[in-house]
Amino acid sequence: MMEILEILLDLSIYILAGISASFYFYYKKRRDLLFGFWGGVVIGTIGAIMISMLTALDGWFFELITWLMKPKFGSDLIFRVNLIAAIIGSFAFVYILNRINHDKERRH
Repeated sequence: MMEILEILLDLSIYILAGISASFYFYYKKRRDLLFGFWGGVVIGTIGAIMISMLTALDGWFFELITWLMKPKFGSDLIFRVNLIAAIIGSFAFVYILNRINHDKERRH
């Protein structure tokens, strides 16, 4: 039961990173993303997951982030998601999505 909750928490953090990247590009920078805001959420979430998994392969990056952010309560991690990698991954993938769509500005 606890593993399911951990997986749901991890997934929600990835989705939140995707939402924040899509919000930034769609509403703040007013960029026309492929399939709109929700397309950016999907691509940003995929980017957050992929970059987090890629950076966790060596382990050194995860240790560095853990040391910098210390997401521990006692000796247990609060969550297993690398926040910096998730944010960078989601923003990078939404940026790529924006470039694929020729960096168009929304019309309204």
